[in-house]
Amino acid sequence: MKKWIAFLWKNAEPLLVGGLVFASLIGYCGAYFSVFDHFAHFRVQYCVLAVVLLFWLIYLKHWLYAIIMLCVALFNGWLVKDWVWVQQQPASTKSDFRVFHANVLFKNEDYERVIAQIREENPDFYSLNETLPASIQYFQQHLPQYPYTYHVHAKNQTKVLFGSKQPFKIDSAASFKVSGLIVADMTLAGRKTKVILCHAYNPIRFSDFDIRNQQLAYVQQFVRKSILPVVMVGDLNITPWSVFYQQFEQKSQLHNTRKGFGWNATWPFWMLPMRIPIDHCLISRELEVINFRTGHANGSDHLPLVIDLKYKKPL
Repeated sequence: MKKWIAFLWKNAEPLLVGGLVFASLIGYCGAYFSVFDHFAHFRVQYCVLAVVLLFWLIYLKHWLYAIIMLCVALFNGWLVKDWVWVQQQPASTKSDFRVFHANVLFKNEDYERVIAQIREENPDFYSLNETLPASIQYFQQHLPQYPYTYHVHAKNQTKVLFGSKQPFKIDSAASFKVSGLIVADMTLAGRKTKVILCHAYNPIRFSDFDIRNQQLAYVQQFVRKSILPVVMVGDLNITPWSVFYQQFEQKSQLHNTRKGFGWNATWPFWMLPMRIPIDHCLISRELEVINFRTGHANGSDHLPLVIDLKYKKPL
């Protein structure tokens, strides 16, 4: 054990530098092996670590390693700049409608905190992931201002719950084909709109990794066929730097509402240094973002999202 510690200490610099270079590059190989895709999610952390190491190496006057870390910092910084460094201010114009999304965590029984958030934010509709039959019944009873609800099975015993102030029409065929998916047509601010709620599979196991990608592939095909404005929201269990996410956004032609509004990472709430953005709201070109932010902690391991949206063209 002492020999291993001595070895690691003696070779700390090349191991740290090599490890960051490897992690920064291997994420691009996620399309070939699922484990590699997980490395793509921590671009912000790589950038911060590279900057810290850069100053340490400059202090030690190890110039070759310092140059490598500068390249790693610039590389990852460029990839995350539009998601982290750009801080767009909320628009001064009034939004047409508000969306609230939360993964409430199936083990979380503090339903009142979630209900208090929904009442405070007063969205036009809400999306709740990892609900259970007991929590669904509780939410329905204690949120009478959202009389229109619908839920579908997601994974294991959990469900996706949709609650709205306005009536909607469910596309049952879409929910039947893909678990954890709700597709509804509804009227928001006088405009007929397609609303998609999705809780994608957690891609830890190889089989679940494939299912998550199949869910996204199905949705992107579905969206391309829609003639209505589209709002998609949910825990997609993927970050913007995954090759699968980038393919999804490109092929669906949806825009991520987080982009330009700062980091707003959602999971895991309790571990800030490792927090990543896996809850998303995406919109079609007929819509624009007025504001995007995370809400307060509500007992879950995810932070909720609050999104204000507006139609680009008036009626």
